[in-house]
Amino acid sequence: MFNPRPQQAQVIAFRAGKMGVSAVPGSGKTHTLSHLAAQLILEGYIKDNQEVLVVTLVNSAVENFLSRIKGFLGESGLIPGIGYRIRTLHGLAHDIVRERPDLAGLSNKFQIVDEHESENILRNAVNAWLRGNPQFISDFSSPNVDPFTNHKVMKDWHALAIDIARSVIRLSKDRKISPLELRRKIEGQGMMHPLLELGCQIYTDYQQALAYRSAVDFDDLIWFALNALQTDSAFLERLRYRWPYVLEDEAQDSSRLQEQILRTLAGEDGNWVRVGDPNQAIFETFTTASPEYLKNFIREPGVEYRPLSNSGRSTSSIIRLANHLIQWTNTDHPHLEIRDALTAPLIEPSPSGDPQPNPPDDPEAIYLSDKKWSPDRELKAVADSLARWLPENQDKTVAVLVPRNERGARMVEELKGRGIPYMELLRSSLSTRQGAEILSSILKALANPTAASHLSSSYSLIRTRQNEPDDFKETIAAAAHILADCKNPEDFLWPSPGRDLLAELASSNASPALLEELEAFRMDMRRWQAATLLPIDELVLTISQDIFKEPGDLALAHKLALLLESVSQDHPDWHLEELQLELEAVAKNQRKFLGFSDEDTGFNPDAHPGKVVVATIHKAKGLEWDRVHLLSVNNYDFPSAMPYDSFISEKWFVRGKENLQAQTISLFNALFMRDAIAMQLEGKEAASKARLEYAAERLRLLFVAITRARRELIITWNTGRAIGQMQESQPALPLAALQAFWKENQ
Repeated sequence: MFNPRPQQAQVIAFRAGKMGVSAVPGSGKTHTLSHLAAQLILEGYIKDNQEVLVVTLVNSAVENFLSRIKGFLGESGLIPGIGYRIRTLHGLAHDIVRERPDLAGLSNKFQIVDEHESENILRNAVNAWLRGNPQFISDFSSPNVDPFTNHKVMKDWHALAIDIARSVIRLSKDRKISPLELRRKIEGQGMMHPLLELGCQIYTDYQQALAYRSAVDFDDLIWFALNALQTDSAFLERLRYRWPYVLEDEAQDSSRLQEQILRTLAGEDGNWVRVGDPNQAIFETFTTASPEYLKNFIREPGVEYRPLSNSGRSTSSIIRLANHLIQWTNTDHPHLEIRDALTAPLIEPSPSGDPQPNPPDDPEAIYLSDKKWSPDRELKAVADSLARWLPENQDKTVAVLVPRNERGARMVEELKGRGIPYMELLRSSLSTRQGAEILSSILKALANPTAASHLSSSYSLIRTRQNEPDDFKETIAAAAHILADCKNPEDFLWPSPGRDLLAELASSNASPALLEELEAFRMDMRRWQAATLLPIDELVLTISQDIFKEPGDLALAHKLALLLESVSQDHPDWHLEELQLELEAVAKNQRKFLGFSDEDTGFNPDAHPGKVVVATIHKAKGLEWDRVHLLSVNNYDFPSAMPYDSFISEKWFVRGKENLQAQTISLFNALFMRDAIAMQLEGKEAASKARLEYAAERLRLLFVAITRARRELIITWNTGRAIGQMQESQPALPLAALQAFWKENQ
């Protein structure tokens, strides 16, 4: 039973209008928003043909909301699954476009490319352009570098060109500008700059590649969804009636188009709640997202503002440290332009008698290292600390958080070499498409038990994805061939006297390994056939327990089961064959965005006590651990835009170490100013602006990292130099400020 705090109760009391909620880390915003959605349904604010629409940022949050709202409704005796819809922005956009593809000029069978395929298309377009325009690299390369004889530098140039092109494509789609319109804009303003030329031409080639596939990408979906809403007023009114309440989670990461879509759906007199934390906006650099959309919304006339400032996650000492980072930023950061990077409200401990009290305070559990470690020595020191701590804390959770994947990979190597148990949240294990493909193939075989080709295909997918040794692959290939040639699969699955495929193989002197392999698969298929009497989600989970071993793969299977359960509720007349097609659509990238991402495993730290979780800070957002080690808090990974700072976006191989991506964005934005030439930022000015924006985001990243810790926090830094750095790195300026504060206030 949910017993809301006073601040949470104020949010839950919302019934009409617009409300902005600023929620600190650990304030229970997801629980609060879920309870609000359930209350609106329970109190009859949602009619039988209406839904509360909840829009969130990532796929794990979709599952989180689903389970919590389902739980709240179940407590009151209502049938779960009715009266609400949980979507990521891409999922919502697809729902809108799929209902009226004609408004977007699409056929009913349009395809969606996932991030992986989109990246491949972009990479191919960039590589082709650079081959045809080698002068671009020559003109922008440092005179001290010959990129055409240095494979590493050429590879870095290709990566930079991809980043530049991606920025132009995203900015264009955020403004709903086609390649042709962008070309006309450039020529009309007389801004024929090589960076814009690169971006515009690759945007053209990229869109042509999508058109060739009859496909769209995720950014197209959002653009088309907004067009559909703005084109057909009757369609818009129908959706407004269907979704009379719009609840937006993680609103600090809204983009221009996301805000426009939700503002259009809510309407002037509609009901719209936006919940987020501007201090946790860590996905903004070189994207179209910005915490300013939430900040501006909260300041709008008529918008009710409610803070969620109570948090029971961390000790009071960790809260004091996080709050001081906000206060120092607001009052003492040397750059005035960065002083609003972090904002109120400050974090307040949970009130007396709260069901989620803060952990007992222990100031000595915070350690802000002032030691000057080399990169390797920092890793060893952290591993030493973990080796001492783990044996007596097997019931506790612990994480090592890093600013970049590369640093995390090296930490994993150190832990692995010492035999320290670990898990990594750096890269995913089995992809969504692979997992969906395997399950889809098995369901297809179960739905068509007389089709030998389906039987063989499902077996092959299972075994080839399990990375069997090379010397066993010949046996697997032979088994797949036998299954494909089986004229009557029943002779294999359910043999009768005189009609037993395995008995025939045994009499023909087939190898024991082959017979064992086929017998094991037969037992699996029999078990799964018996399980077809279960609801679809239970069937999928039964199969998954047999074929998946990694936690990420099992979590993915759980999400796929939830999807099929939802589809089954929407279409109670569908049989296994129709439900299998839903998974096939995911495997073919037609439904990927509806809740699954290769990087998103719905990870729960509390399920892995006694293991070190190595994660980037970005992937740690939304998670928490008893003990947190935060690495590499130096002025390279956390710069403050000071003259002695180095910046990852200022490439050493570029002429004058210019920030070409920032220049490109500046040039693009200048196209839409009244006096484009006069207002255009030149290289140094664009780099300066980019430095300030990046430094502001890194302050927020540091805040997010600190607030992942419940009881213990250890922060270290290293002197490691990136390529092109002339000097060793120093402690990050905000770390120095926190060290001084902590020494004075212990």
